[in-house]
Amino acid sequence: MMGYFKALMGLVVCVAFMSMVGLLAAFIGPNHGVEIKILIGMTVGAMILGPRFPRALKRLYLANYEVIRRLLDDNDER
Repeated sequence: MMGYFKALMGLVVCVAFMSMVGLLAAFIGPNHGVEIKILIGMTVGAMILGPRFPRALKRLYLANYEVIRRLLDDNDER
């Protein structure tokens, strides 16, 4: 269970960083098109994170692998 929380916190840190970069990008320029500026900022944040974000997603998937496998096996039996 501790591996799950560690993986989840890694993902939360990555998403928080991307959100902060998106929020900073929203304040640049005029007020119209704020949503597009936020998406551009989040994309730039993902580019800055580089391989850390997919690694955090993979850690979260591996922490939940057993539960996901059981759920998929249950659906196949029906």
